[in-house]
Amino acid sequence: MGVSESENISSAAVGGRKPRIIVIGMGLSGVAMGIRLMEAGFSDFTAYEKAEDLGGTWHYNFYPGLRCDVPSYYYQYSFSPSTNWSHRFCGGPEIKQYYIDTAKKYHVYERIKFNSGVKHADYKDGQWHIELENGDTDSADFLIAACGILVRPKYPDIPGLDDFDGKVLHTARWEKDLDLKDLNVAVIGNGSTGIQMIKPLTDICKKVYSFQRTPQWIVPVPNRKYTAVGKKMQQLFPPLSKFYYYGVRFVMERMMGVGVIRDGWARRNVARACQWNLNSIKDFALRKKLTPDYTPMCKRLVMSSEFYPAIQRPNAQLVTEHIDHVEAKGIVTEDGKLHELDVICLATGYYAAEHMLPMTMAVENGPKLEDVWKGGPRAYRTVSMPGFPNFFMVMGPNSPVGNISLASVAETQSEHITNFIKMWSDGKFETLAPKEEATERFNKDLVENMKDTVWTTGCASWYLDESGVPVSWPWTANKFRDDLKHPKLYEYEIS
Repeated sequence: MGVSESENISSAAVGGRKPRIIVIGMGLSGVAMGIRLMEAGFSDFTAYEKAEDLGGTWHYNFYPGLRCDVPSYYYQYSFSPSTNWSHRFCGGPEIKQYYIDTAKKYHVYERIKFNSGVKHADYKDGQWHIELENGDTDSADFLIAACGILVRPKYPDIPGLDDFDGKVLHTARWEKDLDLKDLNVAVIGNGSTGIQMIKPLTDICKKVYSFQRTPQWIVPVPNRKYTAVGKKMQQLFPPLSKFYYYGVRFVMERMMGVGVIRDGWARRNVARACQWNLNSIKDFALRKKLTPDYTPMCKRLVMSSEFYPAIQRPNAQLVTEHIDHVEAKGIVTEDGKLHELDVICLATGYYAAEHMLPMTMAVENGPKLEDVWKGGPRAYRTVSMPGFPNFFMVMGPNSPVGNISLASVAETQSEHITNFIKMWSDGKFETLAPKEEATERFNKDLVENMKDTVWTTGCASWYLDESGVPVSWPWTANKFRDDLKHPKLYEYEIS
């Protein structure tokens, strides 16, 4: 795939009807969807973004130490590789700028309406009709939700949190230009976010407390800085960038991607690397506190070569006693000890996999989203739902967020969706939605194949829904791409 900047991409590349399209959300998945539409000649679309700029999670997050835990060369679109990544794991601002630049390059940016959250969507009279939070309305032949998975911050229910005299911040709602120098700071939560923060905070803070509920397995991957010579070589020889992309993709999908779905050499090698990294801690008592009791990758694997050295610094302290309550001066743990603080950082994650929620959706004489998802989000092959005609999702339920780069997932899903819109343009259908029985069969296969995945080996994580069923993809990346590249039309209701 690829759209040359010199091409007139707004002219229709397909024959027949020209659809009106609405895209909700402009994170990396929405940008990918917009580019696919532009490439196909479907320029009559509007993207609605509730924030004041695009980027999704990379717009909302800018806490100290923020960076992606997927290598930069894999966390980009295959058709538009950057030659200017500064590090193996780039920081949030650099990632956000890449998606802004790419959206502008492919003429998607000017089709975005910012500060425009969608409140409700109705399907009636053969079209989708949306209502925005500001009262505006719009309608289209196709509705595409690219709302992301890590969107709404989760705040912990800790008694007395509102009584704290200092500042309380969720990492997804950080304050710009916040000065933490010489302060006593607590970090609650030790997933990727909490662990990323410890090193930069210990560089400036008087004291940093890491409140740990469950230890994490950490893979040691140095965040190598790329040289100017390497960047220049990619500019002179563009195929090098593609080589880096597919090389990193191969390693990630064959190691992490295969390791999470079945036991074998990949899972064992990751486990060895994690154990080797943990053994670098010489203090036996500290090492014991940091040792997980579950299989590596059961929770989202953390990649860091900085956390273990940082947590051993004199101004860092790991706290494993559970938090009892918060009072004006700080956090009191169950052993009765008061940890006096100036700032409390909540690295407590998100309500993952809400997708379009809390937006409401309804079909005339048909289903309502709140009823269909009462028992949890479900979909047909991650992109569509029975009873919701001409509606698609990018990063929908059971997308392979645990074993493939989200940029790669978005590319695959957006191409799949665009191919259906091409069929509509060619007059091959008026409305399309997956059959209920096909969706039931797909979800039954999902649950059955989850049994061998690492997510069911005995830990609690955001990969599991309320009933303990993993919400990710239990097969390989190749199967995901193949399934969406070759849709089974007999599994759809087509009129």
